[in-house]
Amino acid sequence: MKFIDLFSGCGGLSLGLLNAGFTGLLAVEKHTDAFATLNSNLITDLDRPPFPGRYKWDNSIPKQAWGIDELLEEHSDELSVIGESQKVDIIVGGPPCQGFSTAGRRIENDPRNFLAYSYIKIVEKVRPKFLLMENVRGFTMKFTEGGTATSDLIATELSEKGYIPVSFLERSDYWGVPQSRTRFMLIGIRQDLVELEGKFISFRGNELLNLGVALSQSIRDAMEQFAAEFRASKGLPFPVSALDAIGDLKVFKTTDGYQHRSLINAQDFDSKGRFTQIAKRVDGADSDYIRLMRQGWSEDLPNGGLRLPNHTEKVRARFETILEDFGRGERDGIKLDRCKTLPKTYRALLGSNKHAHSVLDGQKPSVTLTTLPDDVLHFDEPRILTVRECARIQSFPDWYRFEGPYTSGGQQRKKSCPKYTQVGNAVPPLMAEGVAQFIKSRLINEIIRSEAVESFLSQSHLSQEALL
Repeated sequence: MKFIDLFSGCGGLSLGLLNAGFTGLLAVEKHTDAFATLNSNLITDLDRPPFPGRYKWDNSIPKQAWGIDELLEEHSDELSVIGESQKVDIIVGGPPCQGFSTAGRRIENDPRNFLAYSYIKIVEKVRPKFLLMENVRGFTMKFTEGGTATSDLIATELSEKGYIPVSFLERSDYWGVPQSRTRFMLIGIRQDLVELEGKFISFRGNELLNLGVALSQSIRDAMEQFAAEFRASKGLPFPVSALDAIGDLKVFKTTDGYQHRSLINAQDFDSKGRFTQIAKRVDGADSDYIRLMRQGWSEDLPNGGLRLPNHTEKVRARFETILEDFGRGERDGIKLDRCKTLPKTYRALLGSNKHAHSVLDGQKPSVTLTTLPDDVLHFDEPRILTVRECARIQSFPDWYRFEGPYTSGGQQRKKSCPKYTQVGNAVPPLMAEGVAQFIKSRLINEIIRSEAVESFLSQSHLSQEALL
């Protein structure tokens, strides 16, 4: 199956689909750093470790970073030709989520919110068999009382264009990802793919919308069962913990308090940034998940992303205090739970103004990673995570290298896409691979045999004339 990846970022969805045996034709990403990461790992012919599939770029579109509206304006005709060829099986992508996220300010008129409709314009031109749209949970929430959630507006648009929109919330840890990350997913199925009683359905928009609603729970249940099979095929337990994911990448050890480990040199050390230490691989630390992430990479250390921030003594001391307090589970009567935001009263005791900050639990999946590296504290070291540790938790393999700066600040944050941002914005590749396999091998059969379809047809006044 061939795909186009919209808002592709650094390539999490693309990598998952390629590993599922799909072929990439086009990736649309406006940030040059994120596109450079995807390009160097998945598109160019550089000497990379082998894996199933690689992009076979459609040469009618220049191979470069594109904004989706810019692409629509400059290459509308080429996109129409791609659509006429009917060679695209699926369009995937996650429109920018900042305006929808409950972790942010949820701005209804954020210009980025409207890029979801540009996604629909590409779908209308290319007419793929399937589409997969991913976003934050807030995509399903109304901005105002009496309003309509963007997810419902998008589903309506798709149904009017002949697609059955099936949507639900999906957890990444079901697919073996060591992270509690719940995301909105919408799968669109072109209705002429669904054959019932030897005939293909042909509903009008509202009926397709209602059919999608009727199917959502049964498809969600089928995906959960498939996810268990997928985890088993990878040899992964449920759930995969943070220790399982990053236990081999350490700087300190905790035998007699925090003792500094020997450091190593690394090519991606940047003297201009506040990164002066390098995370080291710990001998003997291993898990099924770590072995999976190291497949295809023969080097002792992962391919970059190992720099540690040079925390000030004040910050390091505060982090050490936090870990000590969390070891006891309380301070001054304030209960402290790992993987939850630090209580406001506890932050006041620390003299910290950081609003969103949590401490990992090594025995549980990570909290949801964001684009801000200082949101999460390591489970037993007084520091934030490295880019590589974040990438491991997002299920990027060790051979995958991230391009561009590590972080950015000030006004640059609005324009750049540094490594931490790329990783935090990505769809976990392991989850993407599993969902892609489900769409390819199970989705249509699950629709055909679903009791929800039979019930819907029996109740619809179009039950006979809708079968052509």
